[in-house]
Amino acid sequence: MKPNRQYKIYRHKFVTPLRTAHGNWSVRESIILREKSNEGRISFGELCPTPGFNTSTIEELLPLVEAWVAGLDFQFNHLMQSAISCLASEIWNTSYNVESKSDVFSAELITLSKSVGNISTTYKKKIGIKIIEVEIREVEKILNSISKESMIRLDANESLSVEELLKWNEAFANETRIQFIEQPLQRDKIAELLSVEKELSVPLALDESLVWKNDLSFFEKKGWQGFYVIKPCLFPNWKKTITFIRSQPLRSVVSTVFESPFGYEAVARCAFLSNQVAGLDRSLFKLNAKEFPQHHRRPLSSESLSISVLDQLWGEL
Repeated sequence: MKPNRQYKIYRHKFVTPLRTAHGNWSVRESIILREKSNEGRISFGELCPTPGFNTSTIEELLPLVEAWVAGLDFQFNHLMQSAISCLASEIWNTSYNVESKSDVFSAELITLSKSVGNISTTYKKKIGIKIIEVEIREVEKILNSISKESMIRLDANESLSVEELLKWNEAFANETRIQFIEQPLQRDKIAELLSVEKELSVPLALDESLVWKNDLSFFEKKGWQGFYVIKPCLFPNWKKTITFIRSQPLRSVVSTVFESPFGYEAVARCAFLSNQVAGLDRSLFKLNAKEFPQHHRRPLSSESLSISVLDQLWGEL
């Protein structure tokens, strides 16, 4: 007897468009998979086309999804493999172990609609959008307005040159509240990234390069000393991703690509395996009627959502 397989297309608008070095993004479209095994185990997976990370479209992915539903063979695709491996992942097991961690804090994404405060927290700011001198002044202003215990992550989305990265480092070499500059160079500039990392006072983090290389351990073997920003929905093997996060809990930052509540719940469960503040800010969807209050709590609790609650939402879609 074959397992019961279904899919649905999910669309939700951001409260305000997200502006990055890859462009403006205002609507998240994804495909959610649901599978119920012959034993009654229900699990979800999500295909998440993401600007700046992959070029797949919903229209291109639908034939693969329909073949999967019918139990037929289909062409290899990283997003499809990710969703399928998520379905089989341990995170949906009732015995899923999140170690001893009971909650997860998330960095707050600084947007036009959100101002910073003086409460101790971690912030994330997109850079590489305006001229560098303007953005450095903006970050200086933020640093002057937040608490001494807060941290800032600067996400360049591949937009900097080595010279510009050195300027950022010079500006904030003595600023301990800059936790890291995320993906400063283009994804394939691996040699340059590894080389310049040794010259900097400000730590770096990898993001797009990880997805492009599709091998988290590659950078570890190359001697990477910085952080890993890991978006589980963009990697084709959830088991390997979870194993890596468990092996590098101090350097793994589990991050969202603004999934539906189904994919987000899966990613949030991964975040409990890391000792780092996650990148799971969901405020861009705070007005959406299908959102769960549990996904907007600070911090997130390991008792977030049950599969039965997610399945009830599935029935309402």
